[in-house]
Amino acid sequence: MDLSSFVGRAEELAEGLQHLAGARLLTLTGPAGVGKTRTALRLADTLRRGFTGGVWRVELSGTADPAATVAETLEAGGALSPPEIASALGDRRLLVVLDTCEHLLGEVTALVEALLGRASRIVVVATSRQPLGLPGERVLGLAPLPLPSAVRLFEDRAVAADPGFALTPAVSPVVAEICARLDGLPLAIELAAARMRSLSARDLLERLRHRLTLLTGVSRSALPRHRDLRASVQWSHRLCDDEQRGLWALLSALPGPFDLAAAERACGAGLGPGRVAPVLAGLVERSVVLRDAEGRHRMLEAYREVGLEPSGGRWRPAVQEPLRGAGRSLRVHQPGRVARAVTGTLSARELQVAELITEGLSNPMIAARLAIAKRTVDAHVRNILAKGGLASRTQVAAWVAENDGRASP
Repeated sequence: MDLSSFVGRAEELAEGLQHLAGARLLTLTGPAGVGKTRTALRLADTLRRGFTGGVWRVELSGTADPAATVAETLEAGGALSPPEIASALGDRRLLVVLDTCEHLLGEVTALVEALLGRASRIVVVATSRQPLGLPGERVLGLAPLPLPSAVRLFEDRAVAADPGFALTPAVSPVVAEICARLDGLPLAIELAAARMRSLSARDLLERLRHRLTLLTGVSRSALPRHRDLRASVQWSHRLCDDEQRGLWALLSALPGPFDLAAAERACGAGLGPGRVAPVLAGLVERSVVLRDAEGRHRMLEAYREVGLEPSGGRWRPAVQEPLRGAGRSLRVHQPGRVARAVTGTLSARELQVAELITEGLSNPMIAARLAIAKRTVDAHVRNILAKGGLASRTQVAAWVAENDGRASP
């Protein structure tokens, strides 16, 4: 039973209920830590009254034999094959939540196919980082939380960790920036909020540079992937093949959103002719890379950081790390000219603004993201252009994309 409150996801729950009104298999997909398990359980609880045989959760992350785990959990008998499990369940009206299927897709697919084909009153809700691929399957993709829901989640979990915590006017913009830096990822937000026992919001924000180290060991969940952000993302990394891990590393060096053409230009030499598009599609399928309706791709920061970690393999990103930190000299790349060091260094805030420029954000959008006045953003942009001897925002974005941002000698 989930002892913490459920925040957000009203639209997703409504969509899930709509899917299940006409289908018997619903798979919730999304990146690590996006809340697939919690949303599936809330959805199942909403439907509980309609299933006289009960709602059953089967956790599959620690098993290599999903059929045996299902048989044991549903009290269907001993060592049974998927068809035998379906026969043993007979006409029981059950809702089965198969939680964490991505590492056993073949076995889970065979199991679900037998259950749905031979036990006509069973409904299955699965959670997986990629769809099962069965006929009649409905897929509900979960995205990171929008900022208002993310802030509410942080507040709720911070109060649980420290009853004296309050989202005051002074603290609110700092929390909003924390949630934005964590990409609205529920697991990351919950782990960060638990740190409010020992850190102020501003201290927490300043330490998010090391999020994979910071956001671990603060939850007592029985599942490692629910108590450690790095472990959660590395679970996806292990499930990828060598080619996918290679492209993951290369894409991790690209700042901000990118399209297929940009990925092919940046990664084609490392991956091989014609391989970027199909391998990128595989990473999207596995929720490693997110794709929007306009065909733009992006990688969440936790995935980017894991992709940049040394792996000992032959793959290395062309740029060793995205733009981070402060006080570094700006180098400008101009076609036909050698990159030159320029006078002046960027402050921490100017670096934040430069990064958001690469994401295509306008000054008003940057102001909203950073919870500062637009005129302040305007001033930062003027400073960046002046310090870099740059003529446009495009040149700022080009520098971020083509240079590793390390200090000049």
